Amino acid sequence: MCIDFGMSRQTFSADYQEKQPLLIRNAVHHIDFSWTDACEILERCHVDDPSFKLSYHGSILPKKDYVERYLDVGTPSYRLIKPVVYDYMRKGATLIANRIKHEPKVSAFARAVGEFTGRQVVSSAYAAFGHHSSFRSHWDTRDVFAVQLIGRKRWLIYAPTFEFPLSHQQSRDYELTFPHSSEPYLDLVLEPGDVLYVPRGWWHDPLPLGEGCFHLALGTFPPYVADYLRWATHQIQENVLARRSLDTWEFEQELLEKAAQEMAHFIRSSENYAQFMDEYCAHVRDESALDLGRFADVNGGDLPDHAGLRLRAHRPRGLDQAYLMHDGKKIPLEPHVAEVLSLVSEFPGISLGEVLVHSRVEDKKLLRQILTELSQQDILC
Repeated sequence: MCIDFGMSRQTFSADYQEKQPLLIRNAVHHIDFSWTDACEILERCHVDDPSFKLSYHGSILPKKDYVERYLDVGTPSYRLIKPVVYDYMRKGATLIANRIKHEPKVSAFARAVGEFTGRQVVSSAYAAFGHHSSFRSHWDTRDVFAVQLIGRKRWLIYAPTFEFPLSHQQSRDYELTFPHSSEPYLDLVLEPGDVLYVPRGWWHDPLPLGEGCFHLALGTFPPYVADYLRWATHQIQENVLARRSLDTWEFEQELLEKAAQEMAHFIRSSENYAQFMDEYCAHVRDESALDLGRFADVNGGDLPDHAGLRLRAHRPRGLDQAYLMHDGKKIPLEPHVAEVLSLVSEFPGISLGEVLVHSRVEDKKLLRQILTELSQQDILC
């Protein structure tokens, strides 16, 4: 399964003011997804975790209402009280699973969004059968790609009233002081295969249509200016000015002016910016599938020509300077390896055979061995 995003990466990376919701009809090609898939994904979730929820009439139900605790061979376990869940969903409840990992069909969509946006992606799923809103109208603090997989769902979208919300600035805390318009900016219905892009801060209210529906919400997470400033504030403590004590405004104006100049100089440094981005990326951990058959077997051999290659770092940093930030580490690279990884980054899914053809590395046997080792190290997937 793949996604046609209907816009260029440059368009997506444009300033926030230029971003608007975008409906991409039939964006998902070759849909292979059923209620069996949806149920299996939900059954494998940890139902006792706060990320698993049942929403009813806009409120999150207490776990005790639909989850039971029991002893499984002496070990405390949790499971859904299925008749209760069925009853609530017949009456309009929505079942929600957040932070889904290690589900191949979900991961395929998350990987596509990650490769397109260059961002870390968090996957959520929503299942409903009634007519009631999954939540009341709200905004998200991240850009979201909604992928409709089963049934139809109506979306009411309203223009932002509070720009650039950060993770702690939830709409429920601002809905009285920054209410949205009474007239929606968009009123549309998603059908299977459609993708809706909703930039952060845009109010939206997804409404089931009285039929079974299931969609994924793929949220993307870039660093923000506030993150850079927070990092810079910590770094600037090495400067003696930042460690001076304060007493009164009358005596400290000149000191604070000097500190402001030092901070301005610090954040305008391209070297400091690059260091921040490297450290930010170092905290990101990308998901990958376990592949014992290929890599745990001593007789597994090298990768075959048809193997598709992808970098696990969605927006790899440092390839132009012969290094890669991966799973918290800065990995130095030989220039020819960095060149090959740049090719894989530009064309995710490219086959090993194509890489061997297009690479300027003359020793193809050595290159195949290197790429196999990078796959074993979880740098390629």
